[in-house]
Amino acid sequence: MKLLLSVVLGLVVLGILVFIHELGHFLAAKWCGIRVLAFSLGFGTPLYKKTVNGTEYRIGTVPFGGYVKMAGENPEEEREGAPDEFYSKPIWQRMTVAIAGPLFNYLSAFLMLWVMYIAGTERPLYFERPVVGAVRDSSIAKNGGLLPGDSIVAVNGRPVADWESIETAFAQQERTYTLAFIRDGKNQTVTMAMKPSGASLPKDPTGGLLPPLPAVVAEVLPASAAEKAGVKKDDRVCSIDGKPIHSWFELLSAVEKHRGDSALSFSILREGRELTIGIKPQYDAAAKRPIIGVRVSEGKGRIVRYAPDRAVSKAIDKGWEFTTMIFDVLGKLIARKVSVNQLSGPLGIIPASGFMLLQGLAPILNFMALIGINLAVLNLLPLIITDGGLIFFMIIEAIRRKPLSLKTQLVFNRIAIAFFLALFIFVSFNDVKRLPEYFKLFGR
Repeated sequence: MKLLLSVVLGLVVLGILVFIHELGHFLAAKWCGIRVLAFSLGFGTPLYKKTVNGTEYRIGTVPFGGYVKMAGENPEEEREGAPDEFYSKPIWQRMTVAIAGPLFNYLSAFLMLWVMYIAGTERPLYFERPVVGAVRDSSIAKNGGLLPGDSIVAVNGRPVADWESIETAFAQQERTYTLAFIRDGKNQTVTMAMKPSGASLPKDPTGGLLPPLPAVVAEVLPASAAEKAGVKKDDRVCSIDGKPIHSWFELLSAVEKHRGDSALSFSILREGRELTIGIKPQYDAAAKRPIIGVRVSEGKGRIVRYAPDRAVSKAIDKGWEFTTMIFDVLGKLIARKVSVNQLSGPLGIIPASGFMLLQGLAPILNFMALIGINLAVLNLLPLIITDGGLIFFMIIEAIRRKPLSLKTQLVFNRIAIAFFLALFIFVSFNDVKRLPEYFKLFGR
């Protein structure tokens, strides 16, 4: 049910971003006096259409994309030479129309980020520390020698200030990561060779590193080993059998690894006093592991808000970060530092968009801004059938003082269509292979 809701909401999100893009082309065409024959959200047979002032407004059956159809813009169709046709207008006006779509995506992304920073983003306090809370057993990070309590300073040469920036760095899915960290006051480095995940979602995206989620008790289950031992809500576990506990994950690991009938010695901080409590884990048949019967507290959090003027600079910085991220990924794809199997298409973006919408205002605004900027940048690349390709043709026309021949344009267009069709099939195949994982992730 949650997956279905995510897909429906994802279609709404994608539809909004496409509408913004096509609205830019539409308004620019109207401003330049170009006759707009159709304005469609989606492709295929129209589910709805209505003609107003000579323009047919449509909603297509296939909700991926959309288009603005202008008089005389298709080189394969016969032109009448009317003054309101696309190619009857000067180059600067045609270029304005081509740029308007990506520009609207950029402006709307900036507006979304600006609203996000004014409304505020909620984050747990423990996320503000770039400290390793735990390291998964048999993970790449464990084999590399990283330990709980290590303070990460930089990832691949880029400084990190909090756990979010660590996750952002690993989201690039590079083949190797060099981490600079501080342990016992000494600067150290380690290089981690990541395991290729193919088209699957990465099972351990941070190489086994886990955040410093505090080992604070939110609830003690009735009749549990913890209740019998006297554990109370808000108790913080500092160590188990003398070993320091840096996070909730370490607490779980220590309990799950316990064997035998002896009790574990818990050092607990309660209202400023340190207590020692012995707790004997009980095997839970349903969970198939030993437990003590407590639930974790997410810890204290805070909402970070900015004044409208400060939010402007924050939105610009984040927008620039998203833009450079795209070119960084493209460069790594070319250099084969990132696998093409990690590329995702609409089948992956749609449920992810819907899932983010369920998380609240800030996450969806941030995600929509990211996708909007991706849409803008990719459309500005000179890939023939994109807006960038149209602009490229117009630059050639301006240099030659005449357009390319119809035959040449048709050849380029057909090659580009074949390329994009092959790319769409490839990324969709990646998404199909991930469907079982999407069911697990979004269906919980």
